[in-house]
Amino acid sequence: MNQTQQPSPSRTDGTDGPAGGHPAGGRPTAGAVTGWVLAFLAELLDVSPDEIDPATPLDELGVDSATVLVMCAGLAAEFGIPVRPRDVLDHFTADAVGEHLSAPLPAGV
Repeated sequence: MNQTQQPSPSRTDGTDGPAGGHPAGGRPTAGAVTGWVLAFLAELLDVSPDEIDPATPLDELGVDSATVLVMCAGLAAEFGIPVRPRDVLDHFTADAVGEHLSAPLPAGV
């Protein structure tokens, strides 16, 4: 690889394509976001991601306000979109975070 080429960022959802699970440069897919959240939590809990039910409330998995901040920063870095603590706190399961962050933005945003 020459100096101008850089390796593609790794995908956390196990699929090929651009990093972050963005369909044609739009919002990330719900599955990509949910997969990232599960991988993040699995690393914290030292378990396999498939051992975590994506419908389990995050506080039952030990997520606190500090963890939410780290999660927001990681999601923003992975998917290239702003993620506020309120985005996680108002959608407090891995599935709900995935659905929320993949939803189309309202017109004018």
